Amino acid sequence: MVGFHLVWLGVLFMGLAVPIVVIILIVLAVTSSHRGAYSASAAPMQPGPAPARETPTEILARRFASGEITADEYQRGVDLLKGGGKP
Repeated sequence: MVGFHLVWLGVLFMGLAVPIVVIILIVLAVTSSHRGAYSASAAPMQPGPAPARETPTEILARRFASGEITADEYQRGVDLLKGGGKP
């Protein structure tokens, strides 16, 4: 008689334990997948001045240094920006 009650107690426990374990696993999977996107250790964005934009002369110099434009094109661009030169 005692064995019969233990069997039903085991069935009842397993019937409750399995859904609880499944729910816990789902909650852990969801929270771990969002942990990277909303990390508590990430510093919030601080308001401040916007990063400086490149001036036209700096853009010309960068393009010349990378080989996008020739020395003649660079010089013509610099002259145009200074207000001289031919268009």
